[in-house]
Amino acid sequence: MSDSLTLPGLALDLAPHYLHPGRSGPPGDPGVILELIGEEDRFIIEARRGRVAELLASLAKSFGAAPVDAPRTIAAGGFDFVGVGPSRWHAISRGDGRAQRRAALAAAALESATVFDVSHGFVTFQLSGRSVVETLAKLAPIDLGEQGFAPGACAMTQIHGMSVQLRRTLDGGFYECAVPRSFAGSLYHALTDAALRFGLTVAPPQAAI
Repeated sequence: MSDSLTLPGLALDLAPHYLHPGRSGPPGDPGVILELIGEEDRFIIEARRGRVAELLASLAKSFGAAPVDAPRTIAAGGFDFVGVGPSRWHAISRGDGRAQRRAALAAAALESATVFDVSHGFVTFQLSGRSVVETLAKLAPIDLGEQGFAPGACAMTQIHGMSVQLRRTLDGGFYECAVPRSFAGSLYHALTDAALRFGLTVAPPQAAI
């Protein structure tokens, strides 16, 4: 049962049963802070055959910049466009104005791409703190150093057998792990178990936007 019964005003899936806000691990300042991203729009964009250039030009015209065909993030017009494969991107939008951005994306991609709304299919955890790289390095078999995983970098990786989208925010201060919703509880426990020795704070869920 969802914890939302004891948190009036929060959307049902903002307080899932596995989430336990609070401080754990050794005393002192936490080495890792974990937050569940409560509200985001997430779309998969797939360019139609032979129309990649047309799609990129249309997105650049509508949002001020075009995504790149590589595993990294481009911020434009309120979206983070994340390359996830050849001619495929995730478009991620948070905060106010999501409805307007959703409509603008649909219009920009109408002729040259297929857009799928997968907002309810993914859960995203955001991690920060002085020990976040050490925590993730215990779980993900990729180089998370400054050279190997610079701000904006993105990779699909395996964590405890789960396929996880791991990306670093453009400001370099946060790492985000996105996973299909059915694996969210398992990923949460993997992340919190790995972070516990460094001191962990799990932030309370944010009110619905």
